[in-house]
Amino acid sequence: MKSRSHFRIFEFSNSQILFAVLAWSLLVLRFGYRYGTGDQVELLPYTLFLQDSTLYAYDFFIQRLNASVPNERTIMANLLRPFINHFEVFSFILQFLSTVILIFGLEKLTGRFIRNRYLAWLAILVALIPLNDFTLGNVELYSECFQASGLAVAVVVWAVNLFLDRKYLFASVLMAAATFIQLLEGLDVMMVLCAILFVAVIRKEVSWKIFFGFITVYMFTSGVYLVMIFMQKNVAADISNQELFKILFEFRHPHHFIFSAFPKARMMVFFVLVLVSVLFFGMRSRQLFQFLLIGLTGVIIYAFAVYGWHNIFIGNFQFYKVTQWMKFLGVIAVLGFAEQFLGSLIPTLSSFYEKAILFLLSCLCWVVIINFNHLLPYKVPFELFSMKEQDDMIAICEKIKEVTPHDAVFIQPFDNTELKFYAERSSYVEFKANVRNKAFVKEWSNRVAEVFGVKPEMNVKGFALKDTADSFFLNADRERLELLKKKGVTHLLTKKEFPASTGKLILQNNTYAVYQL
Repeated sequence: MKSRSHFRIFEFSNSQILFAVLAWSLLVLRFGYRYGTGDQVELLPYTLFLQDSTLYAYDFFIQRLNASVPNERTIMANLLRPFINHFEVFSFILQFLSTVILIFGLEKLTGRFIRNRYLAWLAILVALIPLNDFTLGNVELYSECFQASGLAVAVVVWAVNLFLDRKYLFASVLMAAATFIQLLEGLDVMMVLCAILFVAVIRKEVSWKIFFGFITVYMFTSGVYLVMIFMQKNVAADISNQELFKILFEFRHPHHFIFSAFPKARMMVFFVLVLVSVLFFGMRSRQLFQFLLIGLTGVIIYAFAVYGWHNIFIGNFQFYKVTQWMKFLGVIAVLGFAEQFLGSLIPTLSSFYEKAILFLLSCLCWVVIINFNHLLPYKVPFELFSMKEQDDMIAICEKIKEVTPHDAVFIQPFDNTELKFYAERSSYVEFKANVRNKAFVKEWSNRVAEVFGVKPEMNVKGFALKDTADSFFLNADRERLELLKKKGVTHLLTKKEFPASTGKLILQNNTYAVYQL
């Protein structure tokens, strides 16, 4: 009986399961679904390469990433290799499971402070849908495709639940697992939990033995992995720290690192939520109150260190990842205060009607997704099995795989993420898939300038460069294409209305065209 009690936290009712499925369905309806594109451009093609090393022989990202082993993709890519022949189905299942496990964990966390189940469910939906992007550093708990960070946050929320239940050893094991899956999702929260436990030791609420056991499990597992990754990324390179910061932090990733680049309205909402949560948890949970204060202090120090002092070592921790948890605690606080006034007014449905409504709403979501997605007032990708063939870019990339040689090297539009996975062909450079190893950062920047005409010195940064980059790319003259051809580029993927100034047209559809240089 005692061993069973350890796992009672993982027990769920039928209504909880149906709500998790409904929440996932609503998330897909609102944000769409990606397969082989977006953030997966850095994971799935690398998995294909590990399985077949003849692929991507001249791809800048894949080859530079694989030059440092282990790297941040090594573990997740190798875990996916056994399923490579059923990638599409398995990726869909993993995205579903990651989301459902996350929602279960969020519900367990919310239920500690909001007794009304419907308000607890509302807190989860509000945090994940309308307030999805209201964090610092463009981090979110939910992802519209399966990726390592999505699985990692699903593990982290359960580690936090175990930590609150004082099951510190189990929590440390899960935090180590989350760090192996995605380095910073696990590391940043682990630093906060270590600080909370240290305060408990000083207050004589927890023994030093428990504290050292907590950090030892982590340090001798994923901690070793973190050190190996850090050593691989910091090899000697002909680039100054100032130049590295300008390229990697300001030019490529301002939405993740540069405080002044964050949307001001969303920042204000975030800090209001944090203030409310400090008031709420200050009266209810010492550990989460400390989590908020330590997290807020860390965020302020991090912002000054990166935005003010351009400290690369501190910047690499991307400590803004804790803000997704702080935001969620803020939503719990708002709905928790609301429960004091509204809880008695909310009717409770019978078990049958509750489950029937959850099931029917989930079905309705999927009817809209599959049959009426074109009528939605917003546009999101639905790359779900045969539905993805409606995308002209994916369609032409699948044709590219059939008609171009194995060793072809492409240049493609600035925000393209479809080519690498669907065509299985090398790219001379991509803006989305960039290598974080300092030995290759300058080379990446130079190639981006050659193909897209954008440089770190420009006032506009990140993906806001799209219009400038596309204009430069789509209007490439003969001389520029001939120069890229000498450097190894063999093919050009472009928009149909912008024919290449040189080369042979070999493929086209309603929107795009491919030229052999």
